[in-house]
This record gives sequence, structure tokens and C-alpha cells, in this order.
Amino acid sequence: MAFSALALLMLGACGSTGDLGDILGGGGQSATNELRGTVDYVDVNNRFVVLRNVTGYGNMLSNTGGGDSVRVYYDNQTSVEFQGQTYQVADLERGDEVAVRVDQSGNTLTARSVSVLRDVTSGTGTTYPNSGSSTSIRGTVRNVDASRRTIEIDRSGYGIQTFDYDTNTYVTFSGRNYYPQDLERGDEVEIFLRDIGGGRFLANNITVLRSVSGSGSGGYGTASATIRGTVRYVDASRQEIGLEQTSWITRFNTGSNTGSLNVVRYDSNTNVEYNGQLYSPTNLERGDIIDIEVRNAGSSMFLANRITVVRDVNRR
Repeated sequence: MAFSALALLMLGACGSTGDLGDILGGGGQSATNELRGTVDYVDVNNRFVVLRNVTGYGNMLSNTGGGDSVRVYYDNQTSVEFQGQTYQVADLERGDEVAVRVDQSGNTLTARSVSVLRDVTSGTGTTYPNSGSSTSIRGTVRNVDASRRTIEIDRSGYGIQTFDYDTNTYVTFSGRNYYPQDLERGDEVEIFLRDIGGGRFLANNITVLRSVSGSGSGGYGTASATIRGTVRYVDASRQEIGLEQTSWITRFNTGSNTGSLNVVRYDSNTNVEYNGQLYSPTNLERGDIIDIEVRNAGSSMFLANRITVVRDVNRR
């Protein structure tokens, strides 16, 4: 009789535990629930995401002690799904709307998977890197390596990422175009990228959202301009370059010089960049297509700050 009573007590306890699991999400299939909310921030060091405007958690215990804000932990097994592709939790951005499948243990919620419902940057879904497509990210410039043609971007809590650029990459700021090398540490930018394979992304163009040197019209050498043309001659003795078929890319454009011969002076500090290497202006050849960043030295004379070879006449 004692044995039977003990068995009944154990059975009763098991049944009671099952009921609690159904209520709190701690037993059986009800241990997994779905939350919907907006990403507030991602703490990559402590591995959790804070969601706001959360719905769908019903009777689950809030582990943050505040209204509609919920903290959800994640681990190496947590995946983020977006437009059929899989990403890391650290790729999430503040304002992304997500659905999260979570397990609960006591007051702790752990994400099993995350589905991005709406991307905050594009409003639909093109922010996350997709193979063969364009994408964009926002962050703060940490470093620009002109020799390697790379840009390091600090994405706040998401870590530092490095992107490539080439001679066709341009920077836009206050309606003007600049070179990636003109970017300064601390500039806030949006970079539009293209997947070039092997886990690498190439910057097609860069928009400066806030210049560390000034919020509006400052920064990047406002007394400079950029001209593109074909080398007609290089006079080493007079330190000048004759350009034909010229066109102004930024500033100083009065319309009178477009297409005509322009003479640009240079000095001992002027370098020519080509394929990540630096050369003397005397290495330029007739027929090379170049971009020259110039400054107005007065009396209709332009002095070259920097020269970039767009096309080598010997490599068509």
C-alpha cells in the first residue's frame, strides 16, 4: 500500500509539472515560443539582443522587468534568416523588425532562430550581404589604407569590418565627389557594396552622413576640385601636364575648359597612384587617362594634389 501511494504521488507530481510547463513555457513543445519586436541593440560581448515593442510572449516571464522590452540571449547555434540567406546575430541593426523563436529556462530567454521581417535601412530587405547583389552598411570610418585600397568601418556594437575599393569608387559629400582617401577617421558613412566573392565586398560608392571636420560644407579640402582627361604631354622641366578631352568631375567647372587643352602644374610632393603603387608624374605617358585632384593657385593656374591613373594606355 505504501508503494502504491508513493507511485500515485509521483504520477501526480509529473502531471502537475506538465501543467506548469504549459503555463510558463518550460515543458514539452510549449518551451519554444515566438516573439515579435524591434531590435533596440545587440550586445555582442554578453551575447544578447534587447527587443522593444514586443508582442507574442503572452504568459512568459519578462526577464528585464520592463513593460514591452525583452532581453533575449543567443549562442553559436542561433541563426538569422533574411530573404532566404543565413547571417549572424551581430548583423542585426537597431530598428530591424524581427520574429524570434525562443526557449525559456526560468527567467532566461534564449533565441533558437531569428527571422528579419523588415530591414530598417532599406524598408524592405537589401541591407544584409547577398551574394551577387548590392548591399549597404552604415558605420564610422576607422582607417583608410590607400596602398591596399581598403576601408575599415566600425559598426558600433557589431565590430570592425574591412571593405575594398577601386579607382571607380567615389565619395559623395554635400553634393560633391571625392576620393576614398579623402575620408577621415570618425566620418559617419553609408557604403553601397557589391559582393565580389570570397567573403569580400567592394565599395561602389560612399555617402558621408556626417563629416568629423564639419556637419555641412566643411572637410575634404573645399578649395580642391577634380578633373579627368587624357595625357597629351608631360614637361618635366616645367613640371606641368597637358590634358586634352578634359571634363570637370567636381567644382571649378565654368564650362569654358571642358574638352579643351588644360595645363596642370605639379611639384615634388605630387604622386601618381596606379594599381595601389605610387609613381612620379614623369612616368605618365601620352594617352593615359587620369583623374587629377587640383587646387586653384590663382591666375587660372591649377596645381595637382594627387593623380590617379584611370586607364593605362598600354593596357586597353
